[in-house]
Amino acid sequence: MLYNKIPIPDVDSQAARAIVAEAASRSLPDPATPDGLAMLRSAADRAPRTERAVDKLIPGTAGEVRVRIIRPDEEARAVLLDVHGGGWFGGKPEENDYANELTARDAGVATVSVDYRLAPEHPYPAGLEDVLAAVEWLIDNAVSEFGTEKLLISGNSSGAHLAALSVLHVRDGLGAIDRLAAVSLVNGVFDPTLTLAERLTTPATPIVNTSFLRATRELIFPDTAAVLRNPTVSPLYADLTGLPPALFTIGELDPLLDDALFMAERWRAAGNDAEIDLYPGAIHGFVNSVPPLGKHAQARINTWISDHLTA
Repeated sequence: MLYNKIPIPDVDSQAARAIVAEAASRSLPDPATPDGLAMLRSAADRAPRTERAVDKLIPGTAGEVRVRIIRPDEEARAVLLDVHGGGWFGGKPEENDYANELTARDAGVATVSVDYRLAPEHPYPAGLEDVLAAVEWLIDNAVSEFGTEKLLISGNSSGAHLAALSVLHVRDGLGAIDRLAAVSLVNGVFDPTLTLAERLTTPATPIVNTSFLRATRELIFPDTAAVLRNPTVSPLYADLTGLPPALFTIGELDPLLDDALFMAERWRAAGNDAEIDLYPGAIHGFVNSVPPLGKHAQARINTWISDHLTA
């Protein structure tokens, strides 16, 4: 099966359609302008926080890196490194507090969300370097800090891009791929040159459209296909052999749909297990921004993680 089309109760689908319609009516700020960048970044400040989260500073290549830790009530079955989204220029680990708290509770894992440096003040790959520092810290300290050597990696949107590159670093740079039990990648970017679905949006496409995506990529990356298609930038073009099982979560209306479909099929073609969950009527970022659909997606992700820790 190419993908799992997730059934959604009618009452939740109707509620989601109203949220999607409102999102489609909003104009998108320009991330290349100071005002637009500030407006986009301010969205992360409105996310709900949890008092269970504890901040910790770990070593990084350019100074200390903040990570945000949520522990389960019981002994941790594994540790999940979470990489927030935000187009490489925005977002904070706090915006995933709610999802990470659910994961800690439902799957029995500790979550570690990394506060990586943002472009354009810190040009790519500064953010990736911070995420890799967190990966390396967990490889060295998961047992002493959390009582388990099992690791998971997750990310959403641009965070899924950084998470996928982190998986490759665990395999190639650290030689520790056996420590990684599973990977969860939500509405991820895996080819910054823009896939076909990203090129075929309209101005009414909710949350992100082609012009917004182009502006974002031009702000973050060198504008040459040769650079963007290097596997160190675009994981879609990497050698994907010997990787753990992966779950790709994507919305039917998300312009990043092709990224998920292409990456999952390459994951499978390389001999790995991969599943794609497709949510009808769902837009980019729906897990956090469209609660009637997001609650189903987060519950499914947590069940999938739990199952892969049991297997």
